[in-house]
Amino acid sequence: MNLKGMPVTFQVRQMCQKYAENARKRFNFYLDAILSQDSSAALDFILQAKPLAEAGEKLLRSIEHKQEALLWERPTIRNILNPSRFYVREKLQEVELPLRGIAIASTSCPSFPVAMMKKLQADSLHDLKRRIHDQLEQLERFAPFYTRKKKERSLKEAFWLLETIFHEDLLAFFLVDCLKLLQENTEAIEECKRESSNTESSGGSQIKWSCDILCIKPSKTSLYFAVKCSLSLGLAVLLGLLFNEREACWAGLIIAISFVRGRQATFTVANARAQSTAMGSIYGILCCFIFKEVEDLSFLPLLPWLVFTSFLRHSRMYGQAGGISAAVGALLILGRKDYGPPIDFAIARITGAVIGLICFVTIEILTSPARAATLAKLKLSLGLGSLQACIEDLVLFDNQIASMSPKLRQKQSKLKSHVKKLEKFIEEAQLEPNFWFIPFNGACYGKLLRSLSNMENLSLFMSNIIESLSLVLQCFDLDLEELRKPMKGFEKDLEIFKKKVGKSLHCLQELASKNSVAVHNKHDIEFGTSARENDSSGLDSEKEETESIVDSFLQNSNELSEKIAAMTGLIEDHQKLRGQVTVCLGGLGFCISSLLREVKEMEKEFQELIKLEHPSSHVIV
Repeated sequence: MNLKGMPVTFQVRQMCQKYAENARKRFNFYLDAILSQDSSAALDFILQAKPLAEAGEKLLRSIEHKQEALLWERPTIRNILNPSRFYVREKLQEVELPLRGIAIASTSCPSFPVAMMKKLQADSLHDLKRRIHDQLEQLERFAPFYTRKKKERSLKEAFWLLETIFHEDLLAFFLVDCLKLLQENTEAIEECKRESSNTESSGGSQIKWSCDILCIKPSKTSLYFAVKCSLSLGLAVLLGLLFNEREACWAGLIIAISFVRGRQATFTVANARAQSTAMGSIYGILCCFIFKEVEDLSFLPLLPWLVFTSFLRHSRMYGQAGGISAAVGALLILGRKDYGPPIDFAIARITGAVIGLICFVTIEILTSPARAATLAKLKLSLGLGSLQACIEDLVLFDNQIASMSPKLRQKQSKLKSHVKKLEKFIEEAQLEPNFWFIPFNGACYGKLLRSLSNMENLSLFMSNIIESLSLVLQCFDLDLEELRKPMKGFEKDLEIFKKKVGKSLHCLQELASKNSVAVHNKHDIEFGTSARENDSSGLDSEKEETESIVDSFLQNSNELSEKIAAMTGLIEDHQKLRGQVTVCLGGLGFCISSLLREVKEMEKEFQELIKLEHPSSHVIV
């Protein structure tokens, strides 16, 4: 269904419904894979879910792109007073995050079926799957959404039997935790029309005639975009007038028809516009020659050309800018009157377009001199720094706060922004010519982006699990002094983990932020010291250190679980407490293990990148 031309509210509604359908299908594929008894069937389910995950991410980006327009399509007082009710992407992220966790769990399975699933009642797992499936199916029928306060759901009785954590069961514990989070979040999303109208009946306080109401004050981004467009258009028209007063408007038209906010691949876009304008003009000349005897029918060839340009708009080579330029190029030739011979007019039109494109490229270079490849490296460095800050702020058993601190949420939001911009700059850098610069290694940066994105998701899960664990322990009257020993062990393990990961991320950040080959030669990626011999004993010691962190964490987890059992006995509520604590600890152990593994993978990817960019340098992993 083509949504072009539809009201923005309708477009967002349709995209939200498509996203809910996409999420439901992904969830089914991932769960079918995990519950599968055959490895080949499980792999088939995972492969079917992969394109759906990419489509879901594109839908979320499209919804975010339409959010600002929602405020102004129907600018009623209610909409302006409460604009956050339209920020549906943030609400859908409550569904997307646990789905990503389930995806990480399914793709991390070494073999199928998952061993621990045999310990659980199959009926309970299928019942949980059915409940979440029905809730996602219900979301397809209403959109946009709003989020009400989330209710903490306790685990079903089938999960109370999970008392001991083994290394091979960490993945399954993490999966159960993601399923619980997904169930809570899907039940917390409701239809907008069910929202109480408190904002409309709150009296005089609701009418704050300020920037929050009219939002007229332009942002720095808007002013920058307006100035850039004015400079490009003004310069193009000025040079067009100097070249040919009668045809000066064509120099500005090529810029005016394709303004784009934000950065774009300048040379690629200019090349696509130039080629498309020439193609459209030549097509128009040929049609004028064919229909020179019946000029009144010369508009007929426009119909197949418009169909052709619609394909150009969705192609990777020409894109939207190229498709529009091709359509306008033919339309101006075939629709002109009193402009002289078509060939002369086409030459004047193409010349004006070239003048406009020169102005466009010049202004883009002057206003945005940094190359996308340089910005990608900068965002990678900033992302690694933000990830390090997020991990450093993780604190276990903090009874002072019942939820994540605003400071940590702000850092997580900053990390997410860096990852999104890194993805955008990588896409742009792959389209730009290298000129005399070092070729941009898009494949290596793509691997680094995937690793950084996985670590971002895992750090989010860690903070959510820690928050959930703190809340569970606060709900029961336990003697914390009895639990002090395993708690201190947890805190020690977490500090060792944070120190190890932080040291690696700090050195990776330095490598990403430096351009000097000498710096690469000085650093050991993992330890930040002078290069050492990369022998098998060093690799074995690293593997042993990683395993020792996880093993110590599991030992303290089982000790805490046993302490809770000894303190509470066989009371049903206390069995439920032990089950919830065990699942949280198992999920946390999986996150720690996966983050350590992802850091090692990123170190190898950095080594590959540096060898490609600086073959003479020597970096030890």
